[in-house]
Amino acid sequence: MDMETSMPARRVPLEKPPTKAEATKVERLQKAMRLRIGARLKHMRTEAGLSLRAFSMKADCSPTYLSEVEKGDRSISVEFLVRVSHFLGVHPASFLSDEEI
Repeated sequence: MDMETSMPARRVPLEKPPTKAEATKVERLQKAMRLRIGARLKHMRTEAGLSLRAFSMKADCSPTYLSEVEKGDRSISVEFLVRVSHFLGVHPASFLSDEEI
């Protein structure tokens, strides 16, 4: 008899769902991170002398999307973060720094 078929399945207890307070805290942290990334992106873009439209063409996204990201209204993927950091000549981690801009 095969070892996999002879052993009963183990039940793994489910973790408790987050409390409302924990979920609210995580949502606030997510919003703060979106705002930080967006502000840094806008600062770096304008320091590079690029308009919203020009940079959106370089980053292969719509100006509307880029504007929403800069305002902190939209989340971005790691892939997009890497792409924009490449075109700005910075390391992707620079968007996550606690340093003031």
